[in-house]
Amino acid sequence: MSTHEELSGPVAVIAGGLSHERDVSLASGRNLVRELRQLGVEAEAYDFDRNLLTRLEQDKVVAAVPALHGQFGEDGEIQTLLELIGLPFVGSGSRACRVAWDKATARELLRREGIPVPESVGRTAQTFRDIGANALMEHVMHRLGERVVVKPTRCGSALGVTGVDGMGALPSALVRSYAYCEDAVIERFHDGVDVSVVVVEDADGPRALTPVAVYYEKGHEFDFSARYTAEFVSLEKPAFPDEVLEELSRTACEAHRVLGLSDVSRCDFIVSPDGSFVVLETAITPGTTETSVMPFACTLSGASLGEVTLDLVRRVLAWGGWEVHRPADEPCRAQRSPVGRSSASWMSSSTSSV
Repeated sequence: MSTHEELSGPVAVIAGGLSHERDVSLASGRNLVRELRQLGVEAEAYDFDRNLLTRLEQDKVVAAVPALHGQFGEDGEIQTLLELIGLPFVGSGSRACRVAWDKATARELLRREGIPVPESVGRTAQTFRDIGANALMEHVMHRLGERVVVKPTRCGSALGVTGVDGMGALPSALVRSYAYCEDAVIERFHDGVDVSVVVVEDADGPRALTPVAVYYEKGHEFDFSARYTAEFVSLEKPAFPDEVLEELSRTACEAHRVLGLSDVSRCDFIVSPDGSFVVLETAITPGTTETSVMPFACTLSGASLGEVTLDLVRRVLAWGGWEVHRPADEPCRAQRSPVGRSSASWMSSSTSSV
């Protein structure tokens, strides 16, 4: 049976928006559309603007794949809209997005479940202004050490992230972070290899794709543009023992579960030479640009980005997507309804599950 016969209408890849990560989102969307079309899927890119809902209805879209990064895409906004109109979509529901989008909240939930995370403290811009930098910095450094990482509580793609070595550089790093968000996280620096694990779901639950090691050109570790420029970043299969990779995969699936995420996520780690690790964060909408982790992880796992995405689209359609209930005296509500389905063949042989 062809893809056109399996899907009763077009699939919308929603990208763009007005966040600081618009260009990255557009690149993710273009790559997703290209990959899906190569499989014969009628896929179209839709921007997150005032015409979105009208276009989705007019084009009789059967499912959506949000590729929005940052604000409006990972904070539950687009998910709330799609739930409201009852359109099945790939990804986590609005409530889970709001929780996972806040780094401090998500990190605390993971910590309570025994998942290792960096020790950190949160500082609001208001506290920074009212109390002053000098009154805070010495205490922060005493607790976390001289080397720390400062990042916005709600942002992605390393925007506003700064590595700090010494108390003197901390105030300017916080000011840079506050340009993107009124809340900042200051975390202990962990030396090691960046490893990311993409998690996808099938009928048996969350499954981890092959872990991916991410290496940045020296001096570009916290550089937004470097993450999407091939000359500054390289992706490889990690050279860690199998037991370490298995534990990373298990932890990524557990983080996915703890945060209440659905369909797909990406867990980012720092792995030390001895195999110990911490979870830096869990991405709600993994990037799908040509230099992103997810396409490479799909390839290592024996599939293409298009195949993995199409399987997720089929899954949400088989589940019934978001069933819409409209009581006469209440606003529209949406709830995902489970319907069992079998695992994709590439998943069964190439991934690990928890």
